[in-house]
Order: sequence, then structure tokens, then C-alpha cells
Amino acid sequence: MLEASPERRAMVVLNTRKDALALLAMLDSEPALHLSTRLCGAHRRDVLEEVRRRLDAKESCLLVATQVVEAGVDLDFPVVFRALGPLERIAQAAGRCNREGTLSGKGRVVVFRPAEGTMPPGNEYRSGADEARMMLESEGFDLHDPDVFREYFRLLYRDVSLDVKEIQELRRQFDYPEVANRFRLIDGVQVPVIVRYDGPDEGQNKTRDRIIQRIRHTGLWSGDHRRLQPYVVSLFEQEFERNRGWIEELNEGEGVYVWNGGYDDRLRGIELEEGSLDPSYLIW
Repeated sequence: MLEASPERRAMVVLNTRKDALALLAMLDSEPALHLSTRLCGAHRRDVLEEVRRRLDAKESCLLVATQVVEAGVDLDFPVVFRALGPLERIAQAAGRCNREGTLSGKGRVVVFRPAEGTMPPGNEYRSGADEARMMLESEGFDLHDPDVFREYFRLLYRDVSLDVKEIQELRRQFDYPEVANRFRLIDGVQVPVIVRYDGPDEGQNKTRDRIIQRIRHTGLWSGDHRRLQPYVVSLFEQEFERNRGWIEELNEGEGVYVWNGGYDDRLRGIELEEGSLDPSYLIW
């Protein structure tokens, strides 16, 4: 990463938070930035503002991210590294390289296989990565050819049932209660917890703390969820239970939880017990 960008302006997209944190540790002496679902929305917004400021000023900007950076985030790096993953994810990462066409030549995109890298849970992501690897290694491969993606998705779904839960048959039978029971856009229940990220806007930080105190003593008011959303990190049930000792329900029965554990305002975000799942793999 450092050799490919002597100016220290490069982005690396990893498959999991675990890999991202490992790379951050290796870059400890460098002024790196981090984007993943470990950061609440307000924190990610501030990191993106700092990334854009550094890039516009031609300053050093090393960004270590997970797939969360591929979902509607407009960035433009001269060098992008992408850990091997599904082909559409690789294309999304490539779209963050010389995005605005300001370089005198072409940007550089490197797809690599981390020696000790991990994959998100679930067969679909791994299957996509396997198909992408075979296509990338094939002779004459051209990522700019639309037919490449038609072939990729044909191969990916040739042996996969696209309706495992038989939702379409239930719809034909007008059994909508069972459709609602079986269908989940995102598998796995997630629980939002409020973190105390202290960003540069002290007014917002104080407003968040006042709302937390009020909910604790008098309950939830209309609009509280919206005002607290920038300070929310979503945890899977497994993560929630593993870290239960750090989580407080503000007012019994309200279902509003606050995180009393560690939160790294500078870089890493919420500090969870090792082994937690990574919600960012759900972003397509």
C-alpha cells in the first residue's frame, strides 16, 4: 500500500472488520483513517469529511475500510486496493479510483488475496468471491465488458435456489401473513445501541447526552429515535448478548439501549469482544 502510493493517498477495502483492524494496527505509525460499521453515523460522516479535505488538499490520506465504503460513498483515490470478494464489490471499489478523471494518467486498482484474511459468514459472499477469482485469473478478462457481469451472475446463480423460503408460491396463494413471517430483507436480528461518540460538534454531543438522561428518567419522546440515529451502532443478537455487561436499557420496556463500554473517537469506533459478526457484509 505504501509502495504503491509514495504520496500516501490510497484506499484499501477489506472483507471484514477484523481484517480492517489488523491492517490499522500494521499502519500504526501512519496517519490512517478508518470506515466500517464499528463507527456510528456521525463518526463516519466526520471521517468522510476529513478524507475529502485531505484529498482536496493533496495531503497524505490512507483509508482502511470495509464494504460500507462501497454503498453510495463518493470518494476519489489515485490508488485503490480491494481484497478478493464478489465481482460486483470489486467493481464498486474500482469506481472509487480516479472517479473524477483528474489524474494525468489512469488510476491503479489492485485486487489481492490477504494471506490471513477472513470472509463474512454465509455461502453467497464466498461463492461470489470464488467465481470472481476464477474469472480474474482467466485469459482475456476485461472488467469493463458488460458481458463479463452477465456471465458472472449466470455462474453464481446456476446452482442456487433464488427462492429457498418459497416466498413466490406463498404470494401466488395470497398467504401474505406467512410471507411476512418468512421474508427477511436482512437475515439476522440487529439491535441498535447508542454510543457516546464525541465529535467536533459539542452542541450535538450535549444534546445527545441530555436526551439519554431524559429517556433514563422520564421515557421516550416523539422524535428521539431520529435525533439519536447519528449515534447508533447496530449489533447482531450474538454481539449484543456477548457484550451485555456493557449495555444499559435506558428505561425498562422502551427498547432503547446505550453502550457504556469503550468507544475510540479517534479511529476504531465501538470496542467489542472479539468474535463478533460484521454487519457490513449485508450491504450490497
